[in-house]
Amino acid sequence: MATSPGILQPIDALGSKPPQPPRHNGNGNGDGRGGPTSPSHLAILGIWVALAPILMLFLAFLSAYIVRQGLGSNWIAIPVPKLLWVNTLVLLVSSALLERARRLVHNGDDAARGWFLATLACGVLFVIGQGVAWNQLSARGIGISSSAHSSFFYLLTGTHAVHLVGGLIALTAASFWPPSRFGMSREVVSRVTSIYWHFMSILWVGLFLVLSFWR
Repeated sequence: MATSPGILQPIDALGSKPPQPPRHNGNGNGDGRGGPTSPSHLAILGIWVALAPILMLFLAFLSAYIVRQGLGSNWIAIPVPKLLWVNTLVLLVSSALLERARRLVHNGDDAARGWFLATLACGVLFVIGQGVAWNQLSARGIGISSSAHSSFFYLLTGTHAVHLVGGLIALTAASFWPPSRFGMSREVVSRVTSIYWHFMSILWVGLFLVLSFWR
């Protein structure tokens, strides 16, 4: 006897599993990566956009530095404090600590906070070290207006320190960020913070090499 397709359709429907709803993680997209307009996506995009003018600013300073050094007039190279070598090492160590913290957050490990705080401590130590280096120069009678080289030294190191303070604020936020707030997970916050901090570390290495060896 022929069976009507209309009878088999309900039976097949009962035997099949109902469609599963997509899983969400608070980023506004079922695949867990966040849509192009999600707060997480915009935060990561925003940090790269914010870094562009900072990079252009320092490139402009370095271009002026090289041109002014080439002129030679009133260009008296100042002795770069040896403490800057220690400061540079501290900042590089802080980047390594931050990368460790970011990986722990990615793996859902609660121990990440301690690594964030360790990074924060290194950052504070770096800024203090920069202040000590400036005081050492000042004690030797080397100020901003002592020579063209000293002017650029204070300008470049001071501007970098100001931008690094912004990284300290971001590290503080990342240390105590809850699992999710304002549509951004802790992992996204740690990623944005690490992008900015690593950028400032690499930028400082470049500035330090120029100030120390291109005099």
